[in-house]
This record gives sequence, structure tokens and C-alpha cells, in this order.
Amino acid sequence: MSKLKSTILSLLHPAFAIAVSLALGALVILISGDNPLEIYAVMLRGAFGGRYYLTSTLTRATPIIITGLGAALAWSSSYMGIGGEGQMIWGGFIAVIISLELNAPVPVVFIAAVTVAAAAGGLYSMFSAWLLDKLEMSLAISTLMMNYAAQFVTFHFVSNVFLDTTGTARSVQTFGMDQNFFFPRIIPGYPLHIGFIFALILVLITWFFMNRTVLGYEFRMSGFNRGFADYGGINARRTMYGVLFISGVLCALAGVIEVYGVQHRYLHGMFVTTSFAWLGLAAALISGYNPVGVLFTSVILAGISTGGAAIDRSTDIPLEISTIIQGCIILFISAKIIRAGRRTGGG
Repeated sequence: MSKLKSTILSLLHPAFAIAVSLALGALVILISGDNPLEIYAVMLRGAFGGRYYLTSTLTRATPIIITGLGAALAWSSSYMGIGGEGQMIWGGFIAVIISLELNAPVPVVFIAAVTVAAAAGGLYSMFSAWLLDKLEMSLAISTLMMNYAAQFVTFHFVSNVFLDTTGTARSVQTFGMDQNFFFPRIIPGYPLHIGFIFALILVLITWFFMNRTVLGYEFRMSGFNRGFADYGGINARRTMYGVLFISGVLCALAGVIEVYGVQHRYLHGMFVTTSFAWLGLAAALISGYNPVGVLFTSVILAGISTGGAAIDRSTDIPLEISTIIQGCIILFISAKIIRAGRRTGGG
């Protein structure tokens, strides 16, 4: 019973944050002169009201789920990096370039692309661990700056080496991949692809890793009480590198799945404008770093985005209403993190 009570209590803060955020969104809608109930009804239909809208929401949720898993793993171990966006960028970019340039059978190219892209994301994340280990550089600052580095280094290569120079190309983008690399649709004629199945598998694997393996236990113990973990023989330095490597691999895989499932090429800014990594971090925070909770929270956050697009199409309320709601959710969830840090003597 105590475990059930603690589970319920852990859900109260996220539920409160979402409820207050929706109330603030309703206030903005009222100020705009519209009926919040009618607008939210449009949002709900645009997110989940029918097969097309539901599959669109699940498609958008797919990279959010995977980056959320990466954030949950790192943050639950007290390594609060915010570099998922940069790791996504490298994952998607490298997967596309290998798929375009490597002359080999499709299965060989696919395996090589996924492997190298995932490793690149993990190593990029490990570099921030090295900066923390050797130079005592703030993990939050280094990972944030590395997001910008990834964005503009890949911009250089896309615009000067791999640019699509066809007459119809108007964006800074690579050529499109061969259709043999496209992920098949789960339901023909609808946007949801098998990347969503991969995301579900990764949820199960991450949950099992965090809760049923020795290494996952060491990661979590390092997050709960680093001094106790050191006393118990857990190598904190090894844990830091391991946590951040696996987190980077997951975020890079989110980029890989997005390019194979949706974009089929690399476009400059494709992971920045969509805010997948930041929404994944929000999903991890809201769910209390529970991988299964990340799954459901990601779908809710994706639904707010796709529902916001429906509001923009069907009413006079701008698309930014969904951004307001998401931002408020993150703000109120962050308040819990700040309080917890102060209680434990953190910043």
C-alpha cells in the first residue's frame, strides 16, 4: 500500500503542473476573446480525433520518447546535461550521409549508418563528461554549447559539401535518400512508421536496464547518493562516462529514426525548430524519469503540439498557444527540481 501511495503522490505534482498550464492557456484564450472549452475541443480532436490525427501525434511523439529516455537515464543519475539536441543532430546527419555516400547493399549501409551514428552521439556526449571530469566544466553549460557546435558544424558540411543543388531545393538540405531506406508505414496511407515500434522496444529495454540490471542499479545509486555509491564500491567516474555515453546513443538514435521515418534527408535546423530534445527532457522530468511514464508523457506533449497546429488551422488562436502550455508545464516541473536541489544542498 505504501508503494501505491508513493506512486500516487509522485503523480500529483506533474498532474498539477499540467492542470495549471492548461488553466493559464485557457486564460490566454479568454483574453483573446474565444471560448477555452471550444478551443481545447479543437485541440483534442486535432491530436487524437481520428486515425490520421492520432497517427500524426504518435509520429511526432516517436523522437520525443527516445530523447526522453536518454534524458531520464542521465538525469536520474544526477548528470543533468541538456545536450540531447546536439546528439540528435549528429545522429541524423551521419545516418543520412552514410546512406547517401556508402556504396554497398542496403542492409549493410543501414547497419553501418545506425551503428556509426549511435556511436557518434555517444562519443559526443562523452566529450561533455570528459570536460566535467578533467576541467570541472559545468555539464549544463558544456552540453548547451555543444548543441550549437553540432548545429553549425553540420550546417557547414551540408551547405558546402553535401548541398542539394537541384533547381527545386530552397532549403539548406542534403539530397534525399533512396526509397529503399525509408521506414515502412505501420498503416498504409498514414504517417506512422515502424520507428514508433522501435521506440516502444527502447522503452522496455531502458526500463529493464534501469530496474533489473547491476549497471542500471549503479547508475541510479550514483544519482540517489553519490557518497554512498562511492562507499559501496561503485566507480563514480566510470558511471559518469557510461551514463552519458548511453544517453547520447539514445538521443542519436532518435535523430536516426526521424530521418529514416519522416524527413528522408537532412535539413539544417530540422531538430532545432521541432524542439524534440527539449520536449523529451520535459517528458523525463514530468514522468519522474520512469521510462514507461516517458512514453505516455511524450504522447501528451506531442498531442499538445499537433493539437495546437489544428487550432492554428481552424481558429483565430495562433499556434503559439501550444508553446505557452508546454513552456508552463516545463516551468512548473522545474520548480520541483530546484526545490529538491536546494534541500540536498545543490544549486
